[in-house]
Amino acid sequence: MRITLLILFIIGGLSVLSSVSGRQHKTNSLQTKDTRMHNRTEERLEISFKFQRGGIASSQYAIWIENDEGQLVRTIYTTSFTAKGGYKYRKDAIPFWVSKANPKDMSSEQVDAITGATPRNGILIYQWDGTDEKGNHVPTGDYKLFIEGTLYWTSRVIYSGEFTWGNKELTSVPVKVQHFNQQPNNQNMITELKVCHFKN
Repeated sequence: MRITLLILFIIGGLSVLSSVSGRQHKTNSLQTKDTRMHNRTEERLEISFKFQRGGIASSQYAIWIENDEGQLVRTIYTTSFTAKGGYKYRKDAIPFWVSKANPKDMSSEQVDAITGATPRNGILIYQWDGTDEKGNHVPTGDYKLFIEGTLYWTSRVIYSGEFTWGNKELTSVPVKVQHFNQQPNNQNMITELKVCHFKN
């Protein structure tokens, strides 16, 4: 009889523990969901595109924001090869960004903050939170996004789009495209580009 009661006690305790564990997992999931929903309501610019790497003398790109006077506000991302010195001997590697950002005057910490290795093939997503290079929030106003890609040697593409930071409606940002010295090599490096401005 005592053995039977002991077995029932153990089984009952395990059931309670299992039930508590399940509720805790569910609560964590809800908290994660709530956090994500909160993040989605904050104003941000989201850039996504399909990336296809090329071979030699290709696959370099940069993403940055300018104000309505054409001044660089922030570099969101650039490939490390160019920013860490490649611009010195590869004049055709994202030259528009190089002339704007002037990487030779950047500290190693500044370069590290905006660079990364050339990514693998796939969909890439980048976000801008409305801050400048020093982390200060930019004022409401008109801004422009640029994406420059070196496709193959002097063959380049530049995407650009204008948007207003600080207004209250969700918008898809229309993007213009310019080609320079267009060649068929690696022409699909950046495709399916989408830019969306999420508002609070």
